[in-house]
Amino acid sequence: MPRLVDHAERREAIISAAWRLIAARGIDGINMRDLAAEAGYSNGALSHYFSGKDEILQSAFEHVLVATNNRIAASSHGLRGLRALRKVCLEIMPSTEEARLEARIAISLWQRALTDRQMESVNNTAVREWRALMARHIDEAVADGEANACDAAVQANALMNMMIGLQVSAVLDRGATTRKSQLAMLDAAIDSFTTDHT
Repeated sequence: MPRLVDHAERREAIISAAWRLIAARGIDGINMRDLAAEAGYSNGALSHYFSGKDEILQSAFEHVLVATNNRIAASSHGLRGLRALRKVCLEIMPSTEEARLEARIAISLWQRALTDRQMESVNNTAVREWRALMARHIDEAVADGEANACDAAVQANALMNMMIGLQVSAVLDRGATTRKSQLAMLDAAIDSFTTDHT
């Protein structure tokens, strides 16, 4: 009996192919013909799994975000306060080769998000959820007495913008964003929550 085609598996293979091409060429270097060849399918076969290039790119973007969220959930499970906050930031930061590749892909896809409202929404929803998670852990740290009273939303926003800056720097200036330097920046930022600035 012939093997049944796994629709989700095929979509995943196409998204992975898109990842490889975006990482190698940037978003402007992708066309459907090359994408089909990279995925090992005929050009026409892609239409069975995606409506077009835009849907493939959006799915690739969502895949990066889902991968990040899965890592966050696994590494921060059972933690709260500053320990949880640090784990969340570590999984967003491009401090591993996998996360650096994801940053390269995400930055390329941000270009599309500038003119594509759906891609913009996907990005902004993820960032909003990460900021809210950071703020929650900062509030926990204050409630537990391990951090000074502060405006958690403002502090989370500052941290989130640092994470986004690191995404860009990791791609454009690899030498200045080693894992060691990123961890030092993160530790300094989190240590500031326990320092009395009065």
